[in-house]
Amino acid sequence: MKQLKLQFFLLAFGICVVGFTQENKNVTICWDVSLSMKNRDIDKEYYFLDAYFKTIQNADVTLLTFSNQVISKNDFTVASGNWSGIKENLNTIKYDGATSYEELGAYADKGEVLLFTDGKQNTSSSSPSFEGELYIINSNQDFDRASLNLLSIVNNGNLVDLLDKSNAKTSKQNQKEYSGKIYNGTQGLASAKIYIKSFPAEQVSSDIQGNFKIKGAVGDTLVVSYGNKVTEHPLDNNFALNFSFEESGIQLDEVIVTEKVPVQEEEITTAYGKENKDKIGYAVQSISDEEIAPVSTTVNNAVQGKFSGVSLGQNEDLSEVKMRPSNSILGNNYGLIVVDGVPMERSNSATGEIADTSFIDPQNIASITVLKGLSATNRYGSEGANGVLLITTKTATFDGPRKQKKDLARLTNNVYDGKIKVNSKTLVTPYLKELKKGKNLQEAYDIYLDQRNKYWNTSEYLLDVYGFFYASNREVAERILSNVLEKKDTSYEELRGMFLKSEESRNHKMALLAANKMLETFPNKIQPYFDVAMANKNSGNYQSALDMFNNIANGKANAKLNFGSLEKVVGTEIRNLINKERKNLDIKKVNQKYLNNLTYNARLMLDWNNPDAEFVVQFVNPQKRFFNWEHTDTSDKKRILDELQHGFANEQFEIVGADTKGDWILNVTYLGNRTSGNKAPTFLKCTVQYNFGKPNQTSEEHLVRLQDTDDEQQLAKFTVQ
Repeated sequence: MKQLKLQFFLLAFGICVVGFTQENKNVTICWDVSLSMKNRDIDKEYYFLDAYFKTIQNADVTLLTFSNQVISKNDFTVASGNWSGIKENLNTIKYDGATSYEELGAYADKGEVLLFTDGKQNTSSSSPSFEGELYIINSNQDFDRASLNLLSIVNNGNLVDLLDKSNAKTSKQNQKEYSGKIYNGTQGLASAKIYIKSFPAEQVSSDIQGNFKIKGAVGDTLVVSYGNKVTEHPLDNNFALNFSFEESGIQLDEVIVTEKVPVQEEEITTAYGKENKDKIGYAVQSISDEEIAPVSTTVNNAVQGKFSGVSLGQNEDLSEVKMRPSNSILGNNYGLIVVDGVPMERSNSATGEIADTSFIDPQNIASITVLKGLSATNRYGSEGANGVLLITTKTATFDGPRKQKKDLARLTNNVYDGKIKVNSKTLVTPYLKELKKGKNLQEAYDIYLDQRNKYWNTSEYLLDVYGFFYASNREVAERILSNVLEKKDTSYEELRGMFLKSEESRNHKMALLAANKMLETFPNKIQPYFDVAMANKNSGNYQSALDMFNNIANGKANAKLNFGSLEKVVGTEIRNLINKERKNLDIKKVNQKYLNNLTYNARLMLDWNNPDAEFVVQFVNPQKRFFNWEHTDTSDKKRILDELQHGFANEQFEIVGADTKGDWILNVTYLGNRTSGNKAPTFLKCTVQYNFGKPNQTSEEHLVRLQDTDDEQQLAKFTVQ
């Protein structure tokens, strides 16, 4: 009679029952252990397996556990329906990581395949092909039916919905009293909650201390909950529980980096007066009032022919100044003019609009300086991409115009003499302190599993824990990081932090997943479009990358968004990608202006995950002089507002010229978030691309976590050849 009930249960789900056989059946159980599967109704699944094995009786079983990848493969033999060994293994499972079916088809053996999952595949979109009959079993209330249906159709398989209450069957027969003891290994008896999980779900709970007694039946699961720790124990005829809670720890070493830098002195005349040759941090061209002819009637006459690589427009107007190399993709190739620290309106080479510079009196000019490359973008960002012409008037050299902003481009007291202390201390948080108590990797991982519920809504938690485990076990670290994709309401800062972390460790597949998730969740920000393109490029998907870059450049990526803030970096990426991979690309739709190559000694890309963050990056050049690029509300309010409005967070710098070859240091000082109460974490990444645009181009990544306000730390150290 009991056997008939089991067969009826399986038939209710469409599983063919062929009766008993002495020959062992080949069965593969694919058990989803991703984080979302913590919510599975394991009693329903156990009841299913119990009915299944009591029907087929004898089987050679391969048990695969998987989340973002296949985690374990174990072989079992089931005889006379006894699958207790498999059940014992399943009871030890830890649920962690995102979900991928990509490897299952290769691991699964021939024969029937039982896939226990909720269909929430988020680290791939694969539909593996199985050689044997496929049964997909779900017990989660929140599941992706469309994904499961697709997988079932591809394999001509069967979808078993254990949530269908019409098929639910259980029995409370043979209940008896079970007993045990709960104790703390170091602090004596501990209070805990204990209850029985049954099918359908039913709880009998009580707060107990020390010895306990509770009624249950063989096959039931006893659950013990103590603080954040939850364990499950299958009941059998010989069950007795002795449950302990203990703590242990692990200590990590700290590394402190210090540096002493010699200083060399040699003065030259610049736009800022007598300065050390190396003080300005870059090569410049400058003229003084003595080199401006008295007969010059316009500022155009004062500039024309005075600087190499600098030319005026067809009308010989200063507002149409061009400085080689010109690499703007804005359609405007004219440089920026700054008078006494104030940027002037520019003419536009694309529209033909001409800005007025006639108000500048050539006889009132004290000096003119030309800035190119990093020296220009250092202070003026993308606005200085085509070079900057700095004009200092004689009026400004005395006491300066009133009510005028200070010329922040002027560099003072910027000798890097080794007295500046760079903080390289280890990141300290409450949860990292707890993890350090683990004596080994497994203990630290168990502590993480216990603590994660407490810190789950802390957006930097998974990112920091990923960094903690990465050096010891990359596989475990990436499983932890993939949990960001399991979250229902993931923040932009957390997703972009995941993207930056993945790119730093060159896990381009994970970076692409994070970028796609960003684009799906935040389609009204422009940065995710760029990140998807970058992740595709770094993954070797060159055509997909070019198509996205091109769509950003022409606005087709999203007609509702303004991608103007990304035009310069996108143009650089298009040119560089075509130069390196032209034979593998269809470039018919690419604008002709992007087909010329750009070359630099090095190109730097700064990326950060939190547009609200304020920080200052200090560039120390080979001559051991420094200058700063400020990402602050006070120094560039327009840029900050632009970032917040359009949702981008990057900047590029070009290192060009013989004087830039040598050792560079980048330090960063964190100033906190500009919005009061905003506790979003900030991760800052620097990508150094050596010999940019040349056949021997290479790159490296540097990433820091900005935590304490006013702390200075080293972002990157590299050598330009």
